[in-house]
Amino acid sequence: MTEVKHVAVLLADGFEEGEAVVFIDIMRRLDIKVDVLSCMETTALNTYFETKISADYVLTDKFDKTYDAVMMPGGPQGTDNLSANANVIAFLKRHIEANKYICALCSSGAKVLAAHHLLQGRTYTTGDKLAEKFDDGEFVKQKVVVDGQFITGRGLGVSFEFAFTVARYLLADNHSKVDWQASHIYFDHWPLNNA
Repeated sequence: MTEVKHVAVLLADGFEEGEAVVFIDIMRRLDIKVDVLSCMETTALNTYFETKISADYVLTDKFDKTYDAVMMPGGPQGTDNLSANANVIAFLKRHIEANKYICALCSSGAKVLAAHHLLQGRTYTTGDKLAEKFDDGEFVKQKVVVDGQFITGRGLGVSFEFAFTVARYLLADNHSKVDWQASHIYFDHWPLNNA
């Protein structure tokens, strides 16, 4: 029996809810376990567009657990809150050292990873002009960029491409399952040419 993959989704007040929900949805459709972790003091979160969303746990509850991948959505305030949280940065560093996938959508690639020099010169993508503010990483204007263990996406409009790309790497021995699910939900922008 294939080992079930397990992903942590890091959320902080102000996160882009569409990016988070699409990612969580696609992971769970593919039988990838997801822990939604609030990086605030409570599981009740304030989202970018004021949708009521609650996390499964607070980050401190699962801080010592090692996941197969860690995902962060964008959202201007959300990524500011992630970036300012020492536990988030320590959690990411530990997963980078363990060679786990680090998956950043929209502004989180620049404002969390590049801002803390976690990319270590790798190529990545992020929202327009954000990469210009940081000297870590090499910005590539593509929908989704994979460089080693780092998987990054441009923004909300590529949420499905991003999620299916992450799934493809997590389910490396079962690409047909990923492809079937993309077809099943009528997502016809898959597979990506640049992922």
